[in-house]
Amino acid sequence: MNRKEFLATTFTAGLGLAFAPGLLSCTSSVSNRTVFDPLILNAGNLSKVRGNVSRYTNKGGTVGIFETKDGFIIIDSQFPDSVQPVLDGISVKGKPVLYLCSTHHHGDHTSGNIAFKDPETKILAHNRVPELQRKAAEKSNKLGEQRYATLLFEKEYKMDLGNEKVTGYHFGNGHTFGDVMYHFENDNVVHMGDLMFNNMIPVYRTADGSDSRNWIKVLEKAQKTFDDDTVFIFGHANKPELTTGNKSNLKEMADFLEASNEFVLKAITEGKTTELLLKEHTFIPGFANRTTPERFAGFLDELRKTLGG
Repeated sequence: MNRKEFLATTFTAGLGLAFAPGLLSCTSSVSNRTVFDPLILNAGNLSKVRGNVSRYTNKGGTVGIFETKDGFIIIDSQFPDSVQPVLDGISVKGKPVLYLCSTHHHGDHTSGNIAFKDPETKILAHNRVPELQRKAAEKSNKLGEQRYATLLFEKEYKMDLGNEKVTGYHFGNGHTFGDVMYHFENDNVVHMGDLMFNNMIPVYRTADGSDSRNWIKVLEKAQKTFDDDTVFIFGHANKPELTTGNKSNLKEMADFLEASNEFVLKAITEGKTTELLLKEHTFIPGFANRTTPERFAGFLDELRKTLGG
């Protein structure tokens, strides 16, 4: 081997060693695991996120799907008709749904609970969710169309399925009083529920627990808790392909909420009504990507409640 060949070989080997830690971190968590073929569905939009985690969009909030050798963990349930393709796909696999996990109580995330007929399926949620779900069902006259979580927790809940571990975290209220994010640890995927709206004005209802200032803290804690390799599933986005992302999306959401607070506080100080703001603006300055006209007025009004205006 001449000197040029030696240096080239050494350089290539060095590159391999330099990238080895990253490669190991990506593969070690999935060693000795079976990566299953994704479900085959007859409707909706299904996409593999990473490993054995997929996301499904149809009508309502994004559903998370996680397959293990023993069964499935499902995050959120949309509506009975829109989640049925997922249940049909699961039935072909011949495995049970072990857990149905709620990220919060809103109907586009829990109305489909009733479609999960197996009494052995454990329904998991934050301990405020059944109460809030029941109140919402009373208002919509749909009390008879509910299935409530019976496995409840306050701050953290670990699902230990042998080689697979999933943890639910409640970092406080942001979107609702019962917000939970779920971390699929081996695949390093986190379902954020409606703590994340991508390229949209978020649904914001103070009566449900929406608090923009605390929401920012929750998003900041999520950024500190999970690493830069984490893939996040979002509750809503303006396109199905934008329902997954990374920490930069969480930061953008937090920045949007911070800018919204400043915008509304300035309006309160200047004595500007929501009606006047709507004549002057169609989005929060600096966030033209978040234009949801039918939701903007309500968002501004509810922010005023949070901020004392």
